[in-house]
Amino acid sequence: MVADKVDLMHGIEQLDDARPDYRLAENMYRGTVPEVFASSRLRAALAATGIDFDLNFAKTPVDAVVNRLEISAVTSANEDHNQIISQVWDTNALDLEIPDLHRKTDYFGDAYLIVLPIEDDQENITGVEIHYNSPLTVRAIYSEENPREIDYVIKRWAQRTSLGLVQRAELYYADRIERWTTKPGAKGAQAGDWIHWTATPEDGEEPDEDSWTIPHDWGRPPVFHFRTDRPYGEPEHYGAYGPQNAINKLAITHMGTVDYQGAPQRYALTDAATTDTSDLEPGDWDDFPQDDNATGPTDSGDDSSLKAGAGEVWLLRGFKSVGQFDAAKPETFLDPITFYIRAMAQITKTPLSMFDTQTGQEISGESRRQKEAEFVHKIRHRQRLFGAEHRAMWVFILGLLGIPDAIVDIRWAPIATVEDKTGWETNGLKVRNGVPRRQVLLESGYREEQVDEWLEGVDDAELARRVDILATVADSAQKLGAAAALGVVTSEQVQALLTGALSDIELLAGVEATT
Repeated sequence: MVADKVDLMHGIEQLDDARPDYRLAENMYRGTVPEVFASSRLRAALAATGIDFDLNFAKTPVDAVVNRLEISAVTSANEDHNQIISQVWDTNALDLEIPDLHRKTDYFGDAYLIVLPIEDDQENITGVEIHYNSPLTVRAIYSEENPREIDYVIKRWAQRTSLGLVQRAELYYADRIERWTTKPGAKGAQAGDWIHWTATPEDGEEPDEDSWTIPHDWGRPPVFHFRTDRPYGEPEHYGAYGPQNAINKLAITHMGTVDYQGAPQRYALTDAATTDTSDLEPGDWDDFPQDDNATGPTDSGDDSSLKAGAGEVWLLRGFKSVGQFDAAKPETFLDPITFYIRAMAQITKTPLSMFDTQTGQEISGESRRQKEAEFVHKIRHRQRLFGAEHRAMWVFILGLLGIPDAIVDIRWAPIATVEDKTGWETNGLKVRNGVPRRQVLLESGYREEQVDEWLEGVDDAELARRVDILATVADSAQKLGAAAALGVVTSEQVQALLTGALSDIELLAGVEATT
């Protein structure tokens, strides 16, 4: 039996080797990574303060991408196929599952969807189940000969039974599923720990020794590997690890000095000729005892000879000088934090404005598009990678439901659209100089089906006129926004004016379209 465990043990080894990196990626995203200090004494001293003041910027590169990855439609040329797609989508709550899948794919680098058929009593397929699976428990093993092909996929998890904790594993192949288990208490680290996981027989039936293998004719493993790169992904925020560690160290060290800025550490130098320090009586110090009974602060009643107040004079016998140790200045920590945020933005190809929306100045739409060009290119790359796997999954689902070789189209919401005056003026110039109007709108970030609907029955002259109107509206919106910022008008008045103007434009366009 050892020979048939080769794939099992190789898969377990690959899964175990990859797991630490995935855990680190998740911890960096969630901001639960401990601070790094060169000195163990300093680490212990700051840990003793109990300060928890994490500034988690490392999740921003992930969230920035995920917020632009939105599937607008999954369609087929056949309307009957579209109804099936819609039913499967709703049954599996993919409105919620898909955004979560994209987010976890981005911060792990890899994520998996497992698609399994639902059968009735006659073994007819009546539907499908789609479940997200973490790369901590699932890993695709690719062919050494052809790295684009999956040899098999392993899924391993621990399950508590009435006999104790057991390890489970399933291997998904193109023609079968193998099921493995361990005896209670076994760790699963050795091949000898694993045995066939057979189906539990019903009352009166003999155990089926072959039930640990489930043959199928699906032509591929029912597992779909979403990733940010090939063959395995890299966490979207991988380049943020170093800057985030530096920020963590700076932030907690800064917070460790805040108490000393409010109440500086003081000193008093005694005169060698005397040892009389009676002015520093017990009453000069904080004598609030520990509040074990939760009754509130109490005082021993000792009066201090040192009074804080206007016109008070402190006489200190036995001391020749006093002073205080100045705490580190805040800019010592805050200025480097700003540098590391900028470094994080550069390394992860994330616009700096997404780390700090309060930049203090407005930038034009054209300037923003230039700054986001590399970021938009990255998102398009993610759309290609994710879209290919989504398409393969839906073709597989329709095949399970009796529709072989279906053609499926994955449509994404626009990454960004042109909405500013400068952008629409540029679009108008493009149209006037011969650039096809459809191409102009597609380059502006609008979906293909939207563009086709808008352009139906509209000639070039009408399109140019509408582009001019949009440019004027965008210019007016910008000026009204400035007026609201100065307090000349309220934001509610601005919104009402623009809403009315846009409604009138839509009404006019509708009337002209019917005449």
